[in-house]
Amino acid sequence: MVHYGEEPPTLDSNMNSSLIKVLLLICLSPLAFFASGESIYQQSMLRLNSSNHEKPVKQTLANFQGKPLITAFFMPNCRWCQRQHKALKKLHQHCPNIQTVMLGVQGSKQKLRKALQREKNTFPAYVANNTIIKAIGSKSPVPMMLFFNTQGTLVFKTVGYTPEPKLTALFTQHNINVCSA
Repeated sequence: MVHYGEEPPTLDSNMNSSLIKVLLLICLSPLAFFASGESIYQQSMLRLNSSNHEKPVKQTLANFQGKPLITAFFMPNCRWCQRQHKALKKLHQHCPNIQTVMLGVQGSKQKLRKALQREKNTFPAYVANNTIIKAIGSKSPVPMMLFFNTQGTLVFKTVGYTPEPKLTALFTQHNINVCSA
């Protein structure tokens, strides 16, 4: 108990930094899955759109390694996801060096496909698997994007609609040169 006029007890610097590390670990644990970057590329997911119109196949994102990657989460009947999709199309015009992959959540394959068709989607699209959904949260906020650098490390995350100029500014802020001048 602290009495009037006394200083409250303080943590020594070692305990204080340990406490901060534990709190950060607790707060960031859902994204710890993506911290290594390799994990997202190895996750098997059902492809929603492909060049062949045969039976849907499970694929990984392994062929996207080595280049900057945006994974954009969307769901059916999401007006903000539709706006985000349009912003990503504009971004791709100015930043052709970035790869964009759409990851569907909270919807059936059929509804996710319809949402992609409505937006005339040209980006590769997948159904996010259970491991990814657990990492971002079962009721993941959409639209949401995760940006991975060329080494496959998660660099930044956005939640909610993020316009194209803001995304370009985030690339500049994080010293990522993917956009033409």
